[in-house]
Amino acid sequence: MVSRVLVRPTLLAVVIAVATASEAMAQIRIMNYNYAHLGGDPASLQAVFAAAHADNSAGWAKPVDLVMFQEVSASTVATLESLIHASAPAGATYARATYTTSGSEDSSSGAQCAFYRIQTLAETVASHTDIFTGAGRNADRWLFKLNGYSSTQASFYAYSMHLKASQGFEADREVGALAVRGNSNALGVGVRAMYVGDFNIYNNSEPAYAAFLATGNGQAFDALGTGAWNGASNAWKHTQSPRLVSTGLVGGGMDDRFDFHLATAAMTDGEGIAQIAGTYRSLGNDGNHFDADINAGNNTFYPADIARSNALADALHEASDHIPVIVDYQVPAVMLATLGAVPARVVQGAVVSAQVFVSNGASVVTVLGADELNYSVVGSAGFSGTSTGIAPLAPSVATVSLALVTSTVGSFAPQALATTASEAAQNPSTPLVSSFTVVSHARPSWQVDAINQAGTKSIFIDPATTLEVDISLFNYGYSATQSKLDADSWSTPAGSPVQLIAPLPTAIGSTPGVIRVRINSTGLPSGMTMVNATVQASDENIPGAGAMTLTLGLAITVAGPPPIQGDLNGDGTVNATDMSVLLAQWGGSGIADLNGSGIVDGIDLGMLLSNWG
Repeated sequence: MVSRVLVRPTLLAVVIAVATASEAMAQIRIMNYNYAHLGGDPASLQAVFAAAHADNSAGWAKPVDLVMFQEVSASTVATLESLIHASAPAGATYARATYTTSGSEDSSSGAQCAFYRIQTLAETVASHTDIFTGAGRNADRWLFKLNGYSSTQASFYAYSMHLKASQGFEADREVGALAVRGNSNALGVGVRAMYVGDFNIYNNSEPAYAAFLATGNGQAFDALGTGAWNGASNAWKHTQSPRLVSTGLVGGGMDDRFDFHLATAAMTDGEGIAQIAGTYRSLGNDGNHFDADINAGNNTFYPADIARSNALADALHEASDHIPVIVDYQVPAVMLATLGAVPARVVQGAVVSAQVFVSNGASVVTVLGADELNYSVVGSAGFSGTSTGIAPLAPSVATVSLALVTSTVGSFAPQALATTASEAAQNPSTPLVSSFTVVSHARPSWQVDAINQAGTKSIFIDPATTLEVDISLFNYGYSATQSKLDADSWSTPAGSPVQLIAPLPTAIGSTPGVIRVRINSTGLPSGMTMVNATVQASDENIPGAGAMTLTLGLAITVAGPPPIQGDLNGDGTVNATDMSVLLAQWGGSGIADLNGSGIVDGIDLGMLLSNWG
């Protein structure tokens, strides 16, 4: 077979460019990798790490959030950490999880080492433990919590191990698997755990594989199924070795599935933190290099980008005698619930709705990266209605309409309660409180002390003159729980001598509104002319506003008013001027002798006072 010349700088340029697009997302990417005691080329290792961040073979790229290594000795861990930091895309920062190694591990198989991205995960250090798996080896158990989530279900255990190698040691591997299972079983029902590492299991009939899949609290499930993984037809599952020739690294070509990522039911059920179906892959394995170097000829891991595939295969060939396994996980939903605007005032009986907007605010790079948000919204204390559904990812929203209860006048503090039962969801219960007042209809009237919507007003005018007249419009019985009143239009028959000369009053409450008109008597006959006016009125401009129609007859009399008893100076009003005239004539005679008795006395005074004003 003909291998190509390695071109590592090209790979680094490609993968770094791809990785920068989604560096701040909370969706989880997990990788496990036996890096063979740093026996490969460090620059190639760095290129592989960068490629893992940029890998979009499942449909999207994102930084790795947790990587667990096998065969990490104390003398190489610092170099490994520097490679992790050097390969990190912008905005991604990594911390080393609790690292322990014993003398036997350091001198033979090496220990387990994990790095996690601090933007998405945090380690619960007190939960770390070592589990002896035989042959001088320990599995490590870490507990990681997803940042930004309060639920205890937003955490998971990660077990990393390197079981005894070579055929003939099946019993040793079983001992190790049972030790790990015993630890996870003790964590209780529904444990969220994954088992990763170099298991060195040769086929699906091995006791160690069966031990992981056996029933119990920590029962594991294999995303690739439990069928055989041997032979050319299963080459895409293989993880060792990307090289034919041993040069300090184990050779033999791509023909073994030694590296695994198994997970419990709680991590594979599609709820909360869970594997995304179809994302389990052996990075760079195109399935076409069985028993061969992974970079022999062309590699088609990225079918549309052979150059990128070849660059990745070259790096894998030089970095280690294993290739990484990557699995993407969804994160729990994040409920975002907001209440739309609620009118401050509505008219009794109004049909009004308030809107609640619900969305899933989980930070992801793909819709598959978030658990679905099953929501329920219930209205109370002035809101009526219940709704359930599945909210879309933000910024899209599900809109829930709740009716305002407007049957009773008064002030209300309604509440909408948005809840979700989605596993480990953040903000699982969000109360949304508002306020509004229900008011009765306005009551228009031409009188202050009664409801009169068909009134009459007498107007006296001299011939061939104009007169401005103010007409009072009342909102009878107004209080804070009654709508204000708007006068919307004024109309009189065509050719009417009455003209509206000022804007109509609005927002009439306890103070009457004034309709100002001008009357022109030119052309009017002597005597009384009746002009009928129509006023369209309504409640203030709030939901449920109603309309009302009022009529007013204007009795316009031309040629002056009839004599008023007591109007001694003829100005049309009985007032203090007339009183002074009467007092000046007191005891005598004159125009103040209203009853014609020949003397101005108390009877005349009483008659004047009876028409005062």
